[in-house]
Amino acid sequence: YKCYQYLQYLYNHNLHLLYEYTQELEEYKSKSTKVDIIRKYASPTKGIQTLYIDLYMDKILGIANNLLSYFFRGEYTLGKFIINENEFRIPCLNNGIMNDDISSMSTSQKCMISMIISFALLQYSSGRYNIIKLDEIDGGLDTANRAQFMSVINTYIGIMNIEQLFIVS
Repeated sequence: YKCYQYLQYLYNHNLHLLYEYTQELEEYKSKSTKVDIIRKYASPTKGIQTLYIDLYMDKILGIANNLLSYFFRGEYTLGKFIINENEFRIPCLNNGIMNDDISSMSTSQKCMISMIISFALLQYSSGRYNIIKLDEIDGGLDTANRAQFMSVINTYIGIMNIEQLFIVS
């Protein structure tokens, strides 16, 4: 009989320990899940900052493509910016031909597109201060684009509600 009682005691004790271990395991799983979530959102390649950059750059892309359509009648369209730990590229559709990056375009095209991206960044970054300084922005333009440059600037001033513009040339 004592042996039976002892076995019953061991059984109940082990059952109680099993219950405690199960509770502890669930607690650790919960904490592990929280740590995994924190690790995911703090990741430099897939975290919140990457999500923020994607959202920010998508808005910049929309503004830049809107501005590009004003001046080039749909001739150029920027593709989604490719930004990661290994590369930074801005694909551009030029008359139906996709350039892998704007760096493969002519100097004049790069200047105009860079200026438009700069204006998009300025427009989105601050609605409070709309004073713009352009330093040697027309340096890479050819004669035809240099002639168009001032009309482009005047149109931007109207679109973006620019109060003052300083041009160094």
